[in-house]
Amino acid sequence: MFRRSRVSEQRFSFIYWGGRSVSSEPIERRVTYVGDRLKGSRCPFCGKEYFKPKRYCGNCGRKSLGKMEEIDFFYEKGVLETCTVIREPTNRFTKLAPLIYGTVSFHDGKVRVPGRLTDIIVGSEEINLDDLEGREVVPRFRRRCSVSKSDIIPTISLAFTFADEYYPYQRYDIFHPNKEYDVPGIVGYGVYISRFRIKEVGVERSVPFIDEDAITAAVEAGKLALIYSGIECWFIGKVYVGTESNPYVVNPIASKVAQVLKLGEESADGVQEVDAVDTEFACKAATSMFK
Repeated sequence: MFRRSRVSEQRFSFIYWGGRSVSSEPIERRVTYVGDRLKGSRCPFCGKEYFKPKRYCGNCGRKSLGKMEEIDFFYEKGVLETCTVIREPTNRFTKLAPLIYGTVSFHDGKVRVPGRLTDIIVGSEEINLDDLEGREVVPRFRRRCSVSKSDIIPTISLAFTFADEYYPYQRYDIFHPNKEYDVPGIVGYGVYISRFRIKEVGVERSVPFIDEDAITAAVEAGKLALIYSGIECWFIGKVYVGTESNPYVVNPIASKVAQVLKLGEESADGVQEVDAVDTEFACKAATSMFK
């Protein structure tokens, strides 16, 4: 069944073909400007917000040129306004099908973005989308589409999960220490385990969703660690990522994690200046780095 409300007609497009709706890959590729973090712009004069960073405001014109404020939705939550089920997506999105795609609004509807609901297995039966619309969601860092093993993995934060379910929404409040310590210690940590499970001979194992890998898990764990510690991301000087399941053969992933989480100082060309180290070892890739 093809559902489309007035809001969804304005915000994202679908092709109706053979009685089923399909996502248009060229349209999906237009969101690549978002990068790994969900960003927008706000006019300092009229307060109008935009999804896709803009250099000037359409209302205020020249006086806002070069003065637009950046909005980062990476740690925020929005509302799923409208959605539909896509059962036959095109090309690179076939492995994600069937999937739920919709419009998410932030800041009481001031800005809207297109996005996909993840961590949901859609079967062949009909889904009551009215039960999903109107619920709060949070951005997740996931793979955007499937690629061959030799390609760079495309990632994006236009995937969402419900804010009151697995790993619910938590605010990122910054706390400034009132005392300096000479002895190092642990001030915060984050743990991320994929939602789905398989059971065999009394043992339960975690299974990543089709759009998850070691990079997305490391980003989600790092995001939670920053939230729990209350430390500003630029204060981090080193990042270590250990895995025995690197999605790349030779490419590093610690630098990707640092870039997404904006760890360390940011240089003029947008590169995070932080020490990033990869370790790879069966069963103890992460713990071996602390020796």
